[in-house]
Amino acid sequence: MKKDMAYAIELPYWQAPNDDIVLKSKGDSLTAFFKIWNSSSAKYSEFTGILDFSYVWAMRYERNKKLSYYIPREDDNFHACYWIVKDSSWLENLKIERSSFFPEWNKYDFGDYYHYIIQSDSFYVEIIAKDLKISRKKLTGIF
Repeated sequence: MKKDMAYAIELPYWQAPNDDIVLKSKGDSLTAFFKIWNSSSAKYSEFTGILDFSYVWAMRYERNKKLSYYIPREDDNFHACYWIVKDSSWLENLKIERSSFFPEWNKYDFGDYYHYIIQSDSFYVEIIAKDLKISRKKLTGIF
């Protein structure tokens, strides 16, 4: 596989495509909240989508990111998705940097990190984390 190619994974809920997400960070956790559309009517659901990232190492977001490392999605019929970058140069560089000042870090920090990408209207949010849990809840006051 080519370096820095991302592949799409379908979200179980239809993320409203033209709405911003809300990010909440605490410690090494990052939560993204998004509006959900009803699949039958393309109107807002009473539920809020939740992407809970744990053991977050790094996060960045960019406006109007060029989609150079995303595999074209014309062949799928997903309403909404997130991406995983399988062979991430960003994650590789973070590991090299960390090893330069803490050579044995991987003896204490167990588990695998993944490079996730989520979308917020015209922003792409990239997260290096160990785990992602996806859910939905009836919430008020988020947006």
